[in-house]
Amino acid sequence: LPRKRSVMTSEEIIIKCLKKQPMTIEEVSKQLKISRATASKYLLVLEIKKRISRRDIGKAKLFSLK
Repeated sequence: LPRKRSVMTSEEIIIKCLKKQPMTIEEVSKQLKISRATASKYLLVLEIKKRISRRDIGKAKLFSLK
């Protein structure tokens, strides 16, 4: 049987990154090499799913695992 390649989704990669440390939208976008708008959408989805939490610090939004 052919082995199934394990490909992580962007959401899974973000969760893995946030396990190490809280991150801003900009840090997530740089880490995943995606636009800030796209990173923001993924983070919003994860926040709605209650997988991550957001803390507003001035203008910045800091995301971390729940």
